[in-house]
Amino acid sequence: MSREPIIDQAKNARQRILEILRSRNHRARFMSEVYAALERARIEQGQAEGALRQLEAEGAVMIREHFCADPHLAGVDLRVAALVDARGESDPQLSTIRAIDEAWNQWLSEYLANHRCG
Repeated sequence: MSREPIIDQAKNARQRILEILRSRNHRARFMSEVYAALERARIEQGQAEGALRQLEAEGAVMIREHFCADPHLAGVDLRVAALVDARGESDPQLSTIRAIDEAWNQWLSEYLANHRCG
């Protein structure tokens, strides 16, 4: 059995993840958005996870976990991912952290403004 189809699938997953993260002008995206786009591209979650781990290990992508104590969000994937883009940046990791934090803070602000427990 040839390994080429598996290698092609992994390469396709990596390329698609990079395209998804570039598609918003290099802005951060929630992992749920990334997974939804990958699902539409017929990339399985296992392939996606492996590709994401590899991209993160290479320093091409950063993924940060977040937490919200709201019980309605228990079990929800609140991770946010972004490309680490070194073009024109003196500190690409810090710029990526800022992009991720900006996406998280905007989402959290909107969520808290519109969500009522009770």
